[in-house]
Amino acid sequence: MQKIEHTKLLVHSIQSIGRAVELKELLVKSMNAIQTVLGAEASTLMLLDKGTGELNVSIPTGPVKDEITGFKIPKDKGVSGWVIQNNKAFLSNDVSKDDAFWQDLSADFETKSLLCVPLRDRDGEAYGVLQAVNKELGLSFLEEDLEVFKILAEHISLAIQRNREYDEMEAKLEKKTLLLSETHHRLKNNLFAISALMELESNRLENGDSIDILRNASSRLKSIAHLHSLLYEDSDTNEVGLKVFLNHIIGSIKSIYNQNEKTIRIEAQIDDIEIPAELSILCGLTLNELLINAFKHAFFDRNAGTINIRVRNLANEKIQLNLSDDGVGMPVLKNQSDHLFVVHAFVKQMNAKITHTPSETGTSFTVEIPL
Repeated sequence: MQKIEHTKLLVHSIQSIGRAVELKELLVKSMNAIQTVLGAEASTLMLLDKGTGELNVSIPTGPVKDEITGFKIPKDKGVSGWVIQNNKAFLSNDVSKDDAFWQDLSADFETKSLLCVPLRDRDGEAYGVLQAVNKELGLSFLEEDLEVFKILAEHISLAIQRNREYDEMEAKLEKKTLLLSETHHRLKNNLFAISALMELESNRLENGDSIDILRNASSRLKSIAHLHSLLYEDSDTNEVGLKVFLNHIIGSIKSIYNQNEKTIRIEAQIDDIEIPAELSILCGLTLNELLINAFKHAFFDRNAGTINIRVRNLANEKIQLNLSDDGVGMPVLKNQSDHLFVVHAFVKQMNAKITHTPSETGTSFTVEIPL
């Protein structure tokens, strides 16, 4: 009855193994438990080295465990080699009479009786060996001991394979994460470089429309580059802090469009909101276009003015983006409607709603974005 309880306890502990327990610690505990359950003087775990074809004594227990740890056995030698080659279990209560027995690994320990079972992978191929050595009190190993040992071997083998597969997946994930981060980094730098070149070219041009095209394209590239920068810095999430992202965009627009002869202030109040990266880029580009629109049209005959930006997290799972100015007012003229076409395209992609309120003392745009 006690043996049955020990076996149940061991099987349960191996089945419930997780990454909280290191593989080596698990296997040491398993080998000690095998020694207890089977009533053996010692136990050994050997793993096959595919490179050399040798069996490595990885985790032994018993009186000479420290001496034999790391001992290498040719896979065509001894009982363990026979088990690997034949992929079968072995039982002997007098190894001196068995031709498969090779030698004792220590002069201080004599092998008399032996249980040996293969560790098999998912394809049924043997990649290691478990041994229980010398039944205590001079007793003999029984067939039922062998059956229990086979069951334990299956669970231990499963734990080893899960650990190896986890390590392989972890290594692949780390490699992919590194590659993705490097891609983000390079793309961000390339976008900033292209944006800078566009700004340099715009300073050399005299045609107003050409300058506007380059500046608009430059600001959009910077917006996307800032998003990549945020994603690169916080690679553990696909969420973007809207406050930091939009403030980057505001700073970029000011540096491009705030001319020396004009003083246009931007006052921004943005709630701390985390939203998915896909939505944040559309939200950022919408603000980008509205800001450009304000700089180009709201203060064309003034030397100073203020643009107010308010971004709020509404209670009904929506974000409200409001941009208003104290400029000359912007009636919905044809050329302006064409310029805001891009804004309406972004709004449509977000399933959002935009409200335009022009007046003689300024203009206000309000965009409500569903989360």
